Amino acid sequence: MSALTFKLIFERAQRVDCSPLTKDKLEGKTVAEIAALPLVAGRQPVTAGDVFEISGDDCRHIVFENSSDKLDFIGHGMSDGEITIHGAAGAYLGQFMTGGQITVNGSSDIYTGCEMKGGQIKINGNAGDFVGAARPGYKNGMTGGTIIISGNTGARTGDHMRRGMILIEGDAGDYCGSRMVSGTIAVLGGVGRHLGYAMKRGTLLLNQAPAQGISANFNDCGSHTLAFLPLLFAEFAKLDSGFAKVSPFSRVQRYAGDIGGIGMGEILVRL
Repeated sequence: MSALTFKLIFERAQRVDCSPLTKDKLEGKTVAEIAALPLVAGRQPVTAGDVFEISGDDCRHIVFENSSDKLDFIGHGMSDGEITIHGAAGAYLGQFMTGGQITVNGSSDIYTGCEMKGGQIKINGNAGDFVGAARPGYKNGMTGGTIIISGNTGARTGDHMRRGMILIEGDAGDYCGSRMVSGTIAVLGGVGRHLGYAMKRGTLLLNQAPAQGISANFNDCGSHTLAFLPLLFAEFAKLDSGFAKVSPFSRVQRYAGDIGGIGMGEILVRL
């Protein structure tokens, strides 16, 4: 069996909803049946065969070739299997996913891992705003799973995040960890302004101190040797990530906040 492959025929002018193209929804279907599936491109109804050249038969491994940032909702609600994307991915990649793995050999648009519950997303490039965040008007961001980004992220990474882990090998944008309730965000590069804004609980782990300093809404709790950090790095070592190559450390400067709220979050800065 070969991977079920969707090769984009041409760059679309309108965004395409790819949410029907997951193992959960394609299992047991022939290539002809898959090609006839209705999709939406902008306001126009199209079929999968109008958008993609389709080949292969193993829906446990789905491949998108010549992918574009106009392809939205890839991996929507997936519970199992593997998706590999060669090229860019659009908005809402992996939204609501509960299991499986998505790998993007390129960059992704806004709301990557939006409200995901499990599984793993690996971005071999940059990710847009609102990684692992909640949709507008909703209070629960990602509640499980792991997102690994080899490049940079945009603003509001982990907004309303409740559980899970986001690992950023590059830089994080403004408002990283905003309104965070729980979970872990680790950043190897720099971070933007307003780090941990309105954070309730959770951990922001930084490999370097922010250039602009820490907000006055976080109390400096002094330097600490935290025994759990080597255990956390032992888990990082199991992942296909630049974090696996970081020398484990346990000595950090700890800041608690945001004291504008319940103030039980923490920012840990490597010493």
